[in-house]
Amino acid sequence: MKKRFFGVMLAASLAVSLTACGGKKTSQDNAASTVNKEVTAEEYAGTITSNADVYKQYVTLPDYKGVEVSVDRSSLTVSDDDVESYISKLLSQTATTETVTEGVTASGDTVKLDYSGLLNGEAFSGGTATDASYTIGSGKFITDLDQGLIGLTVGQEYNIPCTFPSDYSSSDLAGKDVIFVVTVKSIQKSTVPDLTDAWVAENASTLGVEATTVAELRSYVKDYLTSQAESTFASDKYQAVYSKLSENLTPSGYPQEELDSLVNTLKSNVESEFNSYGSSYGISDLDSYLSQVYGFESQDAFNDYAVEYAQQYLLEKMVLTLIASNEKITVSADEINDMGAQLADYYGYTNYQEILDNYGNEMNSEVGYEVLYQKVQNFLNDNAVESES
Repeated sequence: MKKRFFGVMLAASLAVSLTACGGKKTSQDNAASTVNKEVTAEEYAGTITSNADVYKQYVTLPDYKGVEVSVDRSSLTVSDDDVESYISKLLSQTATTETVTEGVTASGDTVKLDYSGLLNGEAFSGGTATDASYTIGSGKFITDLDQGLIGLTVGQEYNIPCTFPSDYSSSDLAGKDVIFVVTVKSIQKSTVPDLTDAWVAENASTLGVEATTVAELRSYVKDYLTSQAESTFASDKYQAVYSKLSENLTPSGYPQEELDSLVNTLKSNVESEFNSYGSSYGISDLDSYLSQVYGFESQDAFNDYAVEYAQQYLLEKMVLTLIASNEKITVSADEINDMGAQLADYYGYTNYQEILDNYGNEMNSEVGYEVLYQKVQNFLNDNAVESES
């Protein structure tokens, strides 16, 4: 199954990629429009200039060269410990597990157990389970029970005295002394393999690393972590630069058609997500979905957010496009096709052409702007003045 392409929402931050395609519009129909047009990869560069001609009606650029920002370059350092920690995680991904029905429990063990909670000798609601799976030390049980599971012999029954916290959610149990009758039935023992050349050669492809020996793996991981650190640093530095620029940005308005398109896309993305996944949350209406998943009090509250988000997105796009136009920063067809190929690989498409076949040549505008965004980000970072934090 293909992974969902653009427009995937992240619940934690409500970060929405404003890239879903709406109704198809040709460049002939929208000569002065800044809404993404169906263009070839070769034609995209021309839209940078035409869009800038529209955007300059709404935004006057502040000085964008020599912006002083505070940076922390220590995050660019990748230590040997960082490399070994990453490799340990890779090893853990190939750990094997077995179920044992003898032995003594320890913190970190995942166990299968039966338990029954007794208050004044009587079972209380929600306190009994059979064949429950629990990882000792996870903190999902109350502290006394969690810690009381350490050092138990598999197969033996134990009475574990516990006291519920005074602020426990159930007033019937808050602060009460109870007994949990517990029998651990089995332990899931995990065995992490040793780091050897043979392990690297056997697992590299599955883990997505390019190495056949331990030495090559360490070199690969060091390069990968360094690249990740550089990418994160560049993004953080750009955000600091743009934040400074934003202090002197007061748009006189927004291209209404593009703003409306972005707002509608954001709403459509959320509605599509609700239609696809609402039932898995046990939610049958959009209002409840917006409230329970994203914390909005109502559709009106979400609509207000959608407009604000779209305005922020569009303001940044206007600024970056104007800078690109001023500085003659452009995007080539090869750059669009290269990024398209990367996106196709990431999202499970055969190639970039399959994306275009499914979503239309509008995607050349979308992918083209993503390339432009990176290039202008690099330009601003290169022309910023760093002060050590």
